[in-house]
Amino acid sequence: VLLSERDGTILIATMNRPDRMNALGGGLPEALNEAWLDFRDDPEVQVMIITGAGDRAFCAGMDLRQNDERARELGAQSAQALLDASASRAIRVAFNSNNFGLWKPVIAAINGWCLAAGCEMAMGCDLRIMEDQARMGLPEVKRGMGAKQTTHKLHYLTKLSLGLEMVWTGDPLTAQRAYDLGLVNEVVPTGTSVERAKEVARKICEFPSDYLTYHKLRVFQSIGVPMDYAMSQQQRFPPEENGAYRQGLQRSLKQGVPGWPR
Repeated sequence: VLLSERDGTILIATMNRPDRMNALGGGLPEALNEAWLDFRDDPEVQVMIITGAGDRAFCAGMDLRQNDERARELGAQSAQALLDASASRAIRVAFNSNNFGLWKPVIAAINGWCLAAGCEMAMGCDLRIMEDQARMGLPEVKRGMGAKQTTHKLHYLTKLSLGLEMVWTGDPLTAQRAYDLGLVNEVVPTGTSVERAKEVARKICEFPSDYLTYHKLRVFQSIGVPMDYAMSQQQRFPPEENGAYRQGLQRSLKQGVPGWPR
């Protein structure tokens, strides 16, 4: 249900349930959790790209059809009790809330419908590259449900009123509107999101992984805190004390910085 491919120091993970629009069921959530941890702990991999198999969907969210089938099998009350018990268990690995400390770059290559938990997963990534025919949204309200987890990040990526519009109406956004609102970094032609994501990932991989994780962690620690505290992070955690910083400085002194005038 999850295909993994290595391209140098890049890991491409493909959700492989195209017959169910890559919905999160059938063992896919568990496979994704293992993949996040493997990526976090593998020093040979710097960037991860997540995408969906087929040409219809990135990920359509939780597999509601599977949930409905189970509810009919067990009975609505028993199924709800099982769901409540699962939700009340001890803290589990969750990519959207990043409760396991993944500070490496993750890129979403959005190649089709990107809905509900799939949309939240994309928002949980650091960069999003979206194909022009794709759509993204949070339709939970239409089923009497609430969007969870990464919806708080939605309001950092776009304006508060537009974030509320998404969760209140449940209507999907076109790729161009998602780009205009700041939800995605780039819109590319159909069928090219993974290759474009690889190009971006290769550029990122030119730099030391320690540098990448340092800045992602510092950025997240600075969100939502007073400006003076955020600015003090550099003094509390000086980047120049990192070995990768010194190596990069030495390299730039010898070779110059690509793209900068000399």
